Amino acid sequence: MRKHTVLMALVLAFSVMILPQLVTTQVRANGIKADVDIDPDSLLLKEEGYGNWITVHIGLPEGYDVNNINMSTVTLWVLGSPVGVAMKGDKLMYDLQGNKLMVKFDRAMVINLLWSMIGHMLPHVKEEATLEVTGKLYDGTAFRGSDTIRVFFTQPLTQP
Repeated sequence: MRKHTVLMALVLAFSVMILPQLVTTQVRANGIKADVDIDPDSLLLKEEGYGNWITVHIGLPEGYDVNNINMSTVTLWVLGSPVGVAMKGDKLMYDLQGNKLMVKFDRAMVINLLWSMIGHMLPHVKEEATLEVTGKLYDGTAFRGSDTIRVFFTQPLTQP
């Protein structure tokens, strides 16, 4: 009977003290899912563009605050390649808009990375690309989210 009581006490101590830490560690290791909206929804791959920026709106789930995002960690991933937050002078280009964080990324850099899709697109001129945003909060909690945009390109007309 005494062994049973000791065993129950150990199980109770594990479930109260250790288990919550394991669950918290697992959430931090995998990160939290962010709501990501990328504008424009469609991107024409050409040198002279329609604007200078790709705008990303980031929202975090309830219990997390976009004010706690460490801006130096925010990255847009384009086909596996990282793009950092755009700079204006020596300042990162971002703004808090209610419970969303609006972040700007260099449009030309994103277009250059998307050009590698063209070989897969031929003879099509329209494709979709899923872009991912990652980052961390100041407490080290990672977040990630993605959005899918349409990618277009125009082929030059060839002379007969």
